[in-house]
Amino acid sequence: MLVWEDGTITGSVGGGALEGACQAKAAELFVASSSFAELNFHLNADSAAEAGMACGGSVTVLLQRVGPNLLPLLHKTRDAYRCGKNPMLLTFLPKDNRPPRLLLVTADEGDVSAELHTEIFRKSRRIPFLVEYQGDEIFVEPLVPPGAVYLAGAGHVGHATAKIAAFVGFDVVVMDDRKEFANTERYPEAREIQVLGSFTDCLSGLGSNDYVIIVTRGHLHDREVLAQSLRTDAGYIGMIGSRRKRAAVYDSLRSEGFTDADLARVHCPIGLAIGADTPEEIALSIVAELVQVRAGMNQ
Repeated sequence: MLVWEDGTITGSVGGGALEGACQAKAAELFVASSSFAELNFHLNADSAAEAGMACGGSVTVLLQRVGPNLLPLLHKTRDAYRCGKNPMLLTFLPKDNRPPRLLLVTADEGDVSAELHTEIFRKSRRIPFLVEYQGDEIFVEPLVPPGAVYLAGAGHVGHATAKIAAFVGFDVVVMDDRKEFANTERYPEAREIQVLGSFTDCLSGLGSNDYVIIVTRGHLHDREVLAQSLRTDAGYIGMIGSRRKRAAVYDSLRSEGFTDADLARVHCPIGLAIGADTPEEIALSIVAELVQVRAGMNQ
């Protein structure tokens, strides 16, 4: 939660009396000599309900004043995020009364020991977590893009997949050569909709945080998009279809020079094996597999 000098907020720490106490303390920090404060709350079920919160428990909130001195770090963090470096923002929480210290690390740089760097990235998490190191606690915030799903095909399966993918936090890009299918009325949740002249040259420059789902209306379109996908560094490539269709498409791509190692990147049949039958069930199985890949659980 960001508290502005006029008392307004961006974000939330849960609402209710707890949030109000944080706002009040933040107002003090704008003029206090100290640049930080820790607030501790202990809520049972009754006190949590009285405070307007959904559940009880123990909560510690760190308030830290953000001044111009932090701008270089924040700019560097923003740039690392935009470049797809998956940065992690570290907040060192000393046991004594020293102020917390912020530090940025990425997979290939960061002013921390090799041991701590390895421990942080070994966890490979997408949500914040705590690490104990040399007597200090370190709050680690992974700044990982949600991932962009490039949905080639705007038919029934594509329509259901877009809804579920957006619901679990993916950015969705819809691509089809039929404007009556690829439009904002059918896909209000999409970040972008591309009405193509054809599926030729519709994909390029994809990286590890990009996911390609191939569900076009025909084998030839699927083959065209798959070939383009394999020339990128996309983190996930999935193609719908039977094993017979897969064999025909793969044989065609091998004749074009693609290797078995290239084709091993493809998830086909697409999605987790949950007995899916309807377009909605198939979409659920596809997005479940995307979440599995995003969480690093498919390795």
